[in-house]
Amino acid sequence: MERIMDVVAEAHRIGGAGVLWPGFDLAAIPILLYGTEEAWLIGHPAPPEGYGHAGEVAGRPVYRGPVRPELAGNTAAPVGGHLTALVNLSDSPPTDPGALARLILHEAFHVFQQTAFPDLPRMDAAALQAMAAYPENDPANNAMAIVENRLLARALEGDPAAPGAFVSMRQHRHRQLVRMDRGDAVVYEQTVEWVEGTPTYVELKAGAPTDGLVERLQTHILGGRHAAYRRFYDTGAAQALLLDRVAPGWQARIADAGGCLQRLLEESLTEPLPPVNQVVVAEGLAALLEAEQEAEAERQARIAALLRQLDEGPGLAVEIRLPPEVQGLMWDPTNLLTISPGRRLHTRFCGAVGPDGLRVTIHALCLEEWGERGRRFRLRLPGRPEVQRGGRLRIVTEALSVDAPYGHIEEEPGLMRVQLWLSRR
Repeated sequence: MERIMDVVAEAHRIGGAGVLWPGFDLAAIPILLYGTEEAWLIGHPAPPEGYGHAGEVAGRPVYRGPVRPELAGNTAAPVGGHLTALVNLSDSPPTDPGALARLILHEAFHVFQQTAFPDLPRMDAAALQAMAAYPENDPANNAMAIVENRLLARALEGDPAAPGAFVSMRQHRHRQLVRMDRGDAVVYEQTVEWVEGTPTYVELKAGAPTDGLVERLQTHILGGRHAAYRRFYDTGAAQALLLDRVAPGWQARIADAGGCLQRLLEESLTEPLPPVNQVVVAEGLAALLEAEQEAEAERQARIAALLRQLDEGPGLAVEIRLPPEVQGLMWDPTNLLTISPGRRLHTRFCGAVGPDGLRVTIHALCLEEWGERGRRFRLRLPGRPEVQRGGRLRIVTEALSVDAPYGHIEEEPGLMRVQLWLSRR
């Protein structure tokens, strides 16, 4: 715990008033770090019941207490009526102290976004729906996005022609999406670049290596990798870094631009944009498209193999059904494969949280499916898990944890069906 508090103190040192972003001050934001059994709440004005004073860090009070039901991943969420930065120390946290300090700053910046820019886009239900339907298996969209990413990487390395070529390619690809009646995907991309790209930019300002960003820009999107979500952390951060060069003080105009980094970059370029045909030829788009078509075939083969593993693999098949009222989801964007609208694979981690302490945590390959009747998780376990009844339904095993106010289990050879409810049936 002492090591964690040292990291928290370092995050406060780095994230002092206005150093990383005008008006952003870590000392003004409550922080909650939590493991599997305990949580530590820092600088909270009204700690919830069960949290007792446990010292100070960076001149702020520390409170120690239980892991609360609403704690789901790394995010910003209300705790005791106050928006708080949540940092998960139980699911593969950074082992490097500097990376953990930057993760704290990243999640705290989410709090700052929502309080300082309440009218700007968020990852709301519409954005999550657009993410679920994003064309990450479209070779043409992926090939054009590869060109964009490479141009952003070259722009960060100092190529003066790359920013304009990036904007030209980006505008062309977005026009193509609109022609396909996928304007929602355009809005979604720009939303994620604001919501996740700017906290990633803050991490870079706090010392994260820029060469790591360049490397990710050159590898993400290949074969649809991270196409639907994670890559926009980096395309947003890259545009923000470019804006530092071409439009210092751009943060003061972000609200007027509706949170759209791309728009600010377009407005800041002084040279005419190169014709997109020129960019297409210069960047070898035809060869990239052919490679992406081959990669998509390989991706579909991988998806088919994972689905066969769920359908035919050893052990016990488990189906968990949730009512549509459960909207809180947990996922790791680095282990996500979208199959089609309403279907996606999680290769190692996912889950859900809901009212009255409902919580499902899965550490295994899992197929998630959803529709008007709710959500279903499908996975496999090596054997039958421990089931606890008596007031609440609990299922406990290494790869699966379920805690629900109400539920029902049906079993047959090789299969366990779990239906969770929020009220008694």
